[in-house]
Amino acid sequence: MTIQKLALRTAEEMLAAGLSRSSVWATHDSALLPIVKAHEENGKEEFDRETMTDYVKNIERRIESGEIKAVRYRTLLRAAQRITEMHDHGKLLWTAPALASKFKLNNYFQTVLDKFLFEGKFSPKGSSDAMWVVRKYFAWLITENHEDLNGVGAAEIQKFMIYCSNRMKGSGVHNLKLYMKKLFRFLADNGYSQDAFEKLLNFKVFRESKLFPAASPDELDAILNVIDRHLPRGKRDYAIILLGVVTGLRAVDIKNLKLTDIDWQKGDINIVQAKTGVPLSLPLTTDVGEAIKDYVLNGRQETESDSLFLRLHVPYKGFTSSVAIGDLFDDYCKKANLPRHAFDGKGFHSLRRAVGKNLITAGVPAEAAAQITGGGNIDSIKKYVALDSRHLKECALDFSGIGKGVRSL
Repeated sequence: MTIQKLALRTAEEMLAAGLSRSSVWATHDSALLPIVKAHEENGKEEFDRETMTDYVKNIERRIESGEIKAVRYRTLLRAAQRITEMHDHGKLLWTAPALASKFKLNNYFQTVLDKFLFEGKFSPKGSSDAMWVVRKYFAWLITENHEDLNGVGAAEIQKFMIYCSNRMKGSGVHNLKLYMKKLFRFLADNGYSQDAFEKLLNFKVFRESKLFPAASPDELDAILNVIDRHLPRGKRDYAIILLGVVTGLRAVDIKNLKLTDIDWQKGDINIVQAKTGVPLSLPLTTDVGEAIKDYVLNGRQETESDSLFLRLHVPYKGFTSSVAIGDLFDDYCKKANLPRHAFDGKGFHSLRRAVGKNLITAGVPAEAAAQITGGGNIDSIKKYVALDSRHLKECALDFSGIGKGVRSL
């Protein structure tokens, strides 16, 4: 497909998604055609990644020099992302534009990274995490005077991992190691490295387990009460949050809910959990059922999408990331005057912890609680047991009879 046809196909996809004709053709003429022109000037009839890389760098140069305004910069960058998505995936993914990275790469490493991300077939979040790790590693190699992967081996991997371990928490190092393993498997399979270094990258990383709080009944009431259920957005958000409050479903599973996942005749919600791959069937309680019905009948846009919960703007499709659900929950926390700070554990997942805690405090056996929350094994419910301070106090040892003179160990 020529670059001209690819630009036209991108515009057609935007039209099919529901964007206005005036907006689409304005984007085509002002933001997509410059990409076509850049290819023609380089003698490229088809999409060329090196040309695109240079084109984006030129956009960055123009914003830094003050030649273009921020709005124009975002328009051009978004068009570059969309035409690249059409080339790579045959469709628009409608993901948020990535932030510019502080880890700058040369053309060699950028090409390897692009190929790794394309062949890795990562999820949107996985792609973002993989990009961050590999860019960090390649940028570090450049600072170590490596302009390519020739001569890079075990010594460089060890030095990089030590460098990161001195600057990152255990959980960060753990995730970094996982993507380094994927990277070197890819490098070995594609002739960039003679070894995948699987044994070297198989070390265990200690991760501190932090106990986060469960949302309290008062907090849940405050959040639900500030939602304006007269508006389509309020109907949607109320149903989403109530689902979390009553069922404890993870945000990713709520994001993935389809209209067909709800059996209205039997009163069940049937899903396959994204995290575990395990099927889960939950009762559709009256309050949740009424909230979903109100949204579907009176708030949900008319669309061919089978996603239960839709974005508010075109294209009317399901959420592309579970982060969006966390964000809308945070918005209502602010409206309810519930203070939040980074990593306080009071986000959307606190609803799941509340359900788990309530099951345990109600006397539901741990095995049954694990099945209800979809964890599947007893280990998954341990953190909820730890939140049950009343029953933990009952398990505490009686120190009566222990002499005051006993030395502490």
